[in-house]
Amino acid sequence: MKLQVNQPVSGRSCWIALITLMLLSGFMPARAVVIEVQPGTDPQRAFAQARRLRARSPADLIVVEFAAGTHHLTKPVTLTARDSGTAASPLEIRGASATLSGGRRLKQLVWRPWHNGIWRTQVSGPSFALLWRNGIPLVRARYPNYDPAIRPFGGVSKDATAASRIRRWSNPSGGIIHALSSERWGSMFILIEGKDANGQLRLAAPVGMNRQVQPSESEVFVDNILEELDAVDEWYLDQIGHCLYLKSPDGKRPPPAIYVASRLETLIELHGSANVSVHDIHISGINFRDTAPTFLKTTEPLLRSDWVFHRSGAVLLEDSERVSVESAVFTQLGGNAIVVSGRNRDVAIRGNEIYDIGASAIAFVGRPEAVRSPLFEYRQSQPLAAIDRIPGPLGDGYPADSIAENNLIHDIGQVEKQSAGLEISMAARISVRHNSIYRVPRAGINIGDGTWGGHQIADNDVFDTVLETGDHGAFNSWGRDRYWDPDRAQMNRRVASDPALIALDAVEQTILRHNRLRCDHGWDIDLDDGSSNYLIEDNLMLAGGLKLREGFGRIVRNNILLNNTLHPHVWFQSSEDVFEHNIVMTGYQPILIDHWGRSIDYNLFPTRSSLERAVSRGTDAHSIVGNPQFLAPEDGSFAVAPDSPATSIGFKNFPMDDFGVTSPGLRLRAKHPRMPEPVLAEPSGHEAVPRELLGMTVKSVETQGEQSATGLASIEGVLVLAVAANSAAGRAGLVQGDVILRILDDQFGQSDSISTAADLLAAYQGRRWRGEIEFEIWRNQMRSAVKVIFR
Repeated sequence: MKLQVNQPVSGRSCWIALITLMLLSGFMPARAVVIEVQPGTDPQRAFAQARRLRARSPADLIVVEFAAGTHHLTKPVTLTARDSGTAASPLEIRGASATLSGGRRLKQLVWRPWHNGIWRTQVSGPSFALLWRNGIPLVRARYPNYDPAIRPFGGVSKDATAASRIRRWSNPSGGIIHALSSERWGSMFILIEGKDANGQLRLAAPVGMNRQVQPSESEVFVDNILEELDAVDEWYLDQIGHCLYLKSPDGKRPPPAIYVASRLETLIELHGSANVSVHDIHISGINFRDTAPTFLKTTEPLLRSDWVFHRSGAVLLEDSERVSVESAVFTQLGGNAIVVSGRNRDVAIRGNEIYDIGASAIAFVGRPEAVRSPLFEYRQSQPLAAIDRIPGPLGDGYPADSIAENNLIHDIGQVEKQSAGLEISMAARISVRHNSIYRVPRAGINIGDGTWGGHQIADNDVFDTVLETGDHGAFNSWGRDRYWDPDRAQMNRRVASDPALIALDAVEQTILRHNRLRCDHGWDIDLDDGSSNYLIEDNLMLAGGLKLREGFGRIVRNNILLNNTLHPHVWFQSSEDVFEHNIVMTGYQPILIDHWGRSIDYNLFPTRSSLERAVSRGTDAHSIVGNPQFLAPEDGSFAVAPDSPATSIGFKNFPMDDFGVTSPGLRLRAKHPRMPEPVLAEPSGHEAVPRELLGMTVKSVETQGEQSATGLASIEGVLVLAVAANSAAGRAGLVQGDVILRILDDQFGQSDSISTAADLLAAYQGRRWRGEIEFEIWRNQMRSAVKVIFR
C-alpha cells in the first residue's frame, strides 16, 4: 500500500470546479491524498487508512486508487457510513487501468488424459459455476451444445430431459434445467437434486419467474452434467472429487493458460442503514469482471410484476446518498452489474459500458416495506376494504431522485432472460437519459410497477430487444398497483365506484420523451396491465408501434409510429387516454375495445380505409390521410417536409441525431439500429408495390388477370409471388401462387379480412408479439388454413 501526498486527484471537470469554488471562497483543503492499492494486497487496509486520515483532517481530498493490473478479491470491498466523505470532499475510489475480479486463479493445474479427448485435473478450493481461460468464458457441459447464433439460450431441444438421455446420466445432482416459461415471458431455472429409485429426476422448485406458469417443453437446455461434456472447450467440475474436466481441441493436452473461476457475487458494496446513509463516495474508472452467477437465487418477487430478483451486483448500493459510479466497464459478470437497492438518494450512474453479463445492467429496486398494501404475485387480489387509501409510499426505503445517464449497455441477460438494461421497481423520480441499449433478451428499459412514478425516460436509443422472449417491448411497464385486480369485472367496479384508487401509487407522471426505440418481436413501447399516468411524446418508434393495455391517464402525442400503429387493448370506460398529433402508418389494431378514452384525434393515417375504420369506431373526426414526406429516412431522419400533411394535424418535428450515449468514446463504440424503409400506401390507381413479409414477397391482388390466374371469385386478397425456402412462411408450407384472404384469430374471437398488402402488414404488426399467425388462404380454388410460426 503506497500513500502519496499532494498528488492530482482527478482530471474531471467537477474537481476543477470544486477547487475553483474553494479558491473563490477563500478556502482550500489541506491536501489531496492518494492511497494506492497494489494487486494482491487487501484493499480494506487502504480504506481503514482513509478513515483515519478523514478523522484527522476532514477537508482533505482522499482518493483510494487501485493500481494497474488485476485485483483478485477474496471478499467484496465493503464500505459503511463511517467511510463517507462530504459534499465538498467526497471519497474517491478510482482505477488506473485496474480490474477488480470476483474470480480466483486456478494454479498448479496438472492435466491428465481421461477419455474421448477429455482431460482432467485436481482443483482445490470452493466450487464454481463459471470458468474463464485467458479472459474468455468457457461453456459448462450442456445439451444441446452451445451455438451463439441460436436464440434462445444458444440452443434448445425438447429432448433435453428425455428419459433416454436421463438414463445416460450417472449422477446428475447439481445439473440445471434452463427453460423459457411456456408463454415465453422469461426464463426459469430448476436445480436437479438427483435421481429417484425409478430413475426419474428429483427436482427443486423452479425459480426465475413471478408467475404461476410452467416451463416450456421445447425451449429448454440442461447443463452441468458430466455425460454432456462432448464439445471442444466445454468443462465440468466434480464438486465432490474436486476434479475439473475439459474437452480439448484435437484431444491434445490443454496448453498453459490463465484459468479463473468465479467466486464472488459482488465486488464493491456500500451499506448504510435506515438511520445513517453511506454518502459522498465517487467510484470511477474501474473494470469490474468475473463475478459468480446468481440465477438460482432469484426468488424475491418484485410486487406483482413478472420479476423475481436477487439484490446483488458487481456494485451494490444500499442506503446511500450522493454516490456516483462513472466511466467504468462491467463485463463477464454472472449476474447484475449495478444494483441500487432500498433507500438511496442522488445516485448517479454515468458513462459506463456494460456488456456480456448474465442478468441486468442497472437496477433501481426499492423495498416492499415502503409500499402500501403490497401484493406479490399476478393473481393475488386485494380486498377493497383492505386497501390503504393514503397516496404514495409508506416509508422511505426506495431509490429516488437519481439518474442513469450516458451508459452503453449491450449483450446482457445472457443467463437470466427476465432482465433489462434498466430496471425500475418501487422507486420515484429516476431519470434515464441518453443511454444506448441493444441486443437484450427482453426489455431495454422496464418499469415493474406504478410506485411512485415521476420517472424521466428521455433521449435513449433502444433496439434489438425482446430477442429471446415474447409479449414485451423495447420499453415495457406494468401497473399492477393497489387498485388493480386480475378479475377485470371486479376492477371495473372498483374504478367506477372510486376513481381516486388509480392515483394512489402512480402519484407522479412518468414521461417518455424523445427516445428512439425498435422492437421487431413485440412493441416499441408496451404499457401493460394497468400502467397509468404516462406522457409519451416526441418518440421515434421504428418497428413495433405502441401498446396501451388497461390503465388510465396516458397522453400520447407527437410520435412517429413507423410502419406500425396504436395497439389499444381492453381499455377502461373512464381511461381518459389521449392519442393526438401522431403519425401512424397502419390502421389501429384494437383488441376488445368498447371505450376510446378522452381524445383520439388529429392523427395522420396512411390510407382512406384505415381512417374510415377509425372514424366508424367514434375516433379521429379531425384526422387526415397522407404521405408524411420524411426528409431522409435512409439516413435515419424521419423529420417531415415543411409541406407535409402531418403539419396540418399539429405534428412538430423533433431532433433525430442525438439519441443514445453522448461521450465521444462511447459514441464511437455504440451501435445503431437498422433504419427501416417506410412502407407507404399506394395512391389510388397505382400499381401495388411488392412487399416482404415472413420470407414471402407479396402484393395486392388488383387485376382481372390475377383474379383469373388464381381462380378467385373477385379481386381480393394478397398474392404470394415468391417464398424463401427456409423462411417462416416456407416452413409453414406457403407457396408461390397462394392468396392470403384472412387472418384467423381464435384467441380474441375476431379475425381480419385482407384486401391489400397494406392490410396484411397491419394485421401482422398487431399480432407479431405472439410469435405466430394463422392465415386463411386460397389455393387450388379451395380455402384452407396455414399457421406460420416465427419466434
